[in-house]
Amino acid sequence: MARGGGFLWRCFALLGILIHAPAWSRETWRNKGTGGPAGRRRAGEIALADARFQNTMRSRSAWTIENCSYRECSHPEREFGFAVSLHNHSCHSVEKLAALNQVVKMAFMRPLSGVLQSSFGLGGVSDLNYAEITYNPPYTPEEVYEIESAGAARWGFNGVHLAITDHDEFAGNVALMRDRPDLNGRIAISEELSLWYQGHLFHLGLCGLPESEIEETHSRIQSAARGGRYDELFETLAASGCLVVLNHPLVAWGPGSETIPFTDLLTRYGWAIHALEVNGMRQREENDRVLELARQWRKPVVGGGDSHLLVASSIVSLSHSATFKEFIAEVKDGHAVPFITPDYFAPLKWKLFLRVLFFMSRYRQIASYKGQPVAAMLERRRVLLDPVGLASRAFLALVSGLGLSR
Repeated sequence: MARGGGFLWRCFALLGILIHAPAWSRETWRNKGTGGPAGRRRAGEIALADARFQNTMRSRSAWTIENCSYRECSHPEREFGFAVSLHNHSCHSVEKLAALNQVVKMAFMRPLSGVLQSSFGLGGVSDLNYAEITYNPPYTPEEVYEIESAGAARWGFNGVHLAITDHDEFAGNVALMRDRPDLNGRIAISEELSLWYQGHLFHLGLCGLPESEIEETHSRIQSAARGGRYDELFETLAASGCLVVLNHPLVAWGPGSETIPFTDLLTRYGWAIHALEVNGMRQREENDRVLELARQWRKPVVGGGDSHLLVASSIVSLSHSATFKEFIAEVKDGHAVPFITPDYFAPLKWKLFLRVLFFMSRYRQIASYKGQPVAAMLERRRVLLDPVGLASRAFLALVSGLGLSR
């Protein structure tokens, strides 16, 4: 029994790495030069001042970021007309479990790798590549809207301007626009583009893609990104008129990722990248560095939640614009105001822990292997994670009832 319990806690740590590996990584930032367009650095390196960001948030209340500075703001509805949720994922987003390939090589996991593999119904697969196991967040596009709208309502806003930025997929927004014609003008066709550049994975939030010929536009964007045709990619994005946001730009995805080719990317293609993002699932120190970079590169900063599961975004954007199209024009003109809710200040490990439990409570229903649902592979079989899933659902219900979901 003790061994089983130890495995369950290892699963908690393991799946925390799995679901949000970047948030647990150790980023080391090398100070190489003065930063920004005025100070050139070697390609592939990022330079940041050693000094802590000034005028940081002093309490766990609500804050705006204006001109790269924090300002306490307990009543945003008195100053702004609309809330904008820019970074969301629905059931159309495909999340890969590739991080497990490294985790199962760790010494403490080797004796348990077979048990873990069997828990996904894959005990007979030799040399399993965990990148072929995927899951989809369990929320429909309309459920994402309702969650984000309820979050905005807590701050006095009527609904929310919404972009569902599923990974390399725009279908969630189209489905929501079809099912909710009353939201006309408040929904933007969007996706989160995966872009490998000089060996580093960047994510670009593309908001406001043209509804006409969206299939063709999406195909051209994906083809250029996957083929490394960067000039073609950014020219296509510029021609589309969409808002291009560099999401969580300082994520180091794993060991050996201490240097990020941010400087080279912005030097070559900053003309087509309109804003940087402060992210609701990243550490405060990292978001402070994003603000410093935005100041160096004279870019506006938007707020994105990136919650994936469980609760509404803890960081959104505020706007005076009545439509998403007008909001995009606002940001392109250099005007953007992130809004940081008190939920953001919950300990990151607590937020990750809750998401681990949420995943474990539904993994049978949301995980697949090469397109085959795990639920089908585990039909009429009980595995070690099943009682953990039941306990996770009960615990999450208790946490929600106590108002501690973050």
